Amino acid sequence: MSKRRVDEDSDIDVSSTDESDVEVGATEEDMEEVINVDFDYFDLNPQVDFHATKTFLRQLFGDDALRFDISGLADLILTENAVGTTIKTDGQEGDPFALLSVIDLNAHSAKPSVRVVLDYILEKTKVNTEFNMVLKKLLNPAKTTKDLNKQLRVGLIISERMINMPVEVVPPMYKMLFEEMEKAEDAHEKYEFDYFLVISKIYKLVHANISTDEDEQKSKKKKVSMKDGKEEEFDYFHFEDVVLEKNARYHGQYEYTEKHQETDSRRVFTEYGIDPRLSVLLLTKDGLKKSVPEMEEQFPPF
Repeated sequence: MSKRRVDEDSDIDVSSTDESDVEVGATEEDMEEVINVDFDYFDLNPQVDFHATKTFLRQLFGDDALRFDISGLADLILTENAVGTTIKTDGQEGDPFALLSVIDLNAHSAKPSVRVVLDYILEKTKVNTEFNMVLKKLLNPAKTTKDLNKQLRVGLIISERMINMPVEVVPPMYKMLFEEMEKAEDAHEKYEFDYFLVISKIYKLVHANISTDEDEQKSKKKKVSMKDGKEEEFDYFHFEDVVLEKNARYHGQYEYTEKHQETDSRRVFTEYGIDPRLSVLLLTKDGLKKSVPEMEEQFPPF
């Protein structure tokens, strides 16, 4: 079912480098073309979205994706979830370019495909003692509040998209997610989450041995101070994470267990390579709700 279309077309500039298509001596401005793309928002479609959802999950979990039951997770997202959004350009039967949904960790924590993810997150966050202790309490099936009739509930946000999708499509997806959770017939039973756990990715910049003063001045990346006084620079695959981190109760970045590609092999047309890292964020319901209008302000529609 189609939800709604982005109000305005997305203008994507494509610079052609094929001389057979342009006159010799043509200016750079003459070579530019504008392609209008309509992004449509749709409900999850188990009949069409399964393979794309698996691709998004493999992309989201990076080098450690082989550790997880990707098919089981994709099936859970599409068949047992009533909320979520995909973005397509060729109608409901087309392949999705982006996906956002949420998994009820309390209801599905016993499922093997989900349990592996939870154990993985708990293992990675051991280096952040307080964060790890909070997650253990939240993700443990035992009661986590003094009120025995209420267990704190956690939703796992699954958000991924094609690498060239603009971040501006994300705020409407989060807005729709909250609207769907609030309007669902069984909203109180399924979607009354107290916390949201977000799995994402960032990357460490691995610089060349030679750098210039100009390079240092231009660097506006996220810098993390290390114990030895050195600073590591990080940047985001998902720029909305800048807002989510600001409103998160806890967040951390961790090295993947597996290393399938050297950073130098990712060094393309730049003086640095990239070292992808796992990013884990924990937000309260209010923290995630607060993030949505901030995303809209920072990443307004086209």
